[in-house]
Amino acid sequence: MRYLLKCAGLLALLGSSASAADLAVQTEPAATVANPGGFYLGSVSSLTFMDDLDFSAFGTDIRSEYDMGTYSALRAGYSFGSYGFVSPRIELEVGYGRADVDEHFVGGFGAGNDSFGSARAIQGYVNAYMDVPTGTAFTPYFGGGVGAMNLELRRQGVSATGVVLDDDDTKFAYHLDAGVGIELSSISFFRDVSLFTNTTFDIGYRYTAADDFDFTAVDGTTSSTDFSSHALTVGFRRQF
Repeated sequence: MRYLLKCAGLLALLGSSASAADLAVQTEPAATVANPGGFYLGSVSSLTFMDDLDFSAFGTDIRSEYDMGTYSALRAGYSFGSYGFVSPRIELEVGYGRADVDEHFVGGFGAGNDSFGSARAIQGYVNAYMDVPTGTAFTPYFGGGVGAMNLELRRQGVSATGVVLDDDDTKFAYHLDAGVGIELSSISFFRDVSLFTNTTFDIGYRYTAADDFDFTAVDGTTSSTDFSSHALTVGFRRQF
């Protein structure tokens, strides 16, 4: 009988130890899962600040200042997942931007409210980015893209002379980007909303440039100008 009681006590002790071990395993925090990568679709929009553009017409140099413009694009890409401390990805982007003339300076003199015209740009890029995971909802990124830009200087002129330039040209273009991606499903406010599963909100800065656009004015004068802009960008990426 004493032997049976000892065995029963030993079994009870082993059972309680196993339960405690199971409890300890269950209460350990889950390991962080690395980014597995995959395809994604998204968009990007920006508030754009163009540098001045120059052209010539009727033997006069004209410098154009522009209001704040906008840019909107669609993008499709692939993330290669985590490689050590970084996660590379590539994407294709196609977008359209526009800014209206604020003022033309004709021969160095401002034309004020008599100025009119706009700059319109269709842009396409192959982009490459490097994400830097931090173990939080916030992931810094940097990168850029190369491609082409069709820039149209549409109906440029002043009231006194009418339209003096309406032409477009296509050139090689590039952009450089830096910012931070916010994983929306990691934020409690969005966590239970299926729409934001695997969705990243991006906010950043972009510099865009393209050189040597050739434009012909209505009098036949041909001139060359460079395009550059600075932009505050926002966008979404949904990974599948």
